Amino acid sequence: MPDERDRESLRDLDGVRLEIDELSLATPLKGISSDDLKRTVDLKLRQAGVAVLNQGAYPVGDPYLRVLVTATKDQMGLAAYHVEVDFVQIVFLRRNPSVTFNRAETWKARAATGLVPAARLAEAILRELSGQVDQFISAYNSVNR
Repeated sequence: MPDERDRESLRDLDGVRLEIDELSLATPLKGISSDDLKRTVDLKLRQAGVAVLNQGAYPVGDPYLRVLVTATKDQMGLAAYHVEVDFVQIVFLRRNPSVTFNRAETWKARAATGLVPAARLAEAILRELSGQVDQFISAYNSVNR
């Protein structure tokens, strides 16, 4: 579970970009794509008052919310999935600020892996993604409201 230091890394952001990793699926999901996931996350963030930046925007720290979704193919009517949402930005070493790490994860939702009937895979992924984005919004609001 993220701690106070993780939430502090979300303070005073100008906004966040979204990065939806290409879906790593053994078989395509009916009714869901990377673009669908991006629209879902974008809308949730905007409705919660979190500024969502365009792909070309690079504010200080180049912060972005990263979404990773993987799933197996249907085997005997079941499919497994993994959903992971984290927050990445440029960081510096405190002991040596001249050392810049290009990117580091500074906050992470509780990732989830599940096994569901293959016909309900898209629904399960969207439900889990929504819950993890809610975790981010809660952490963001805890230091910015």
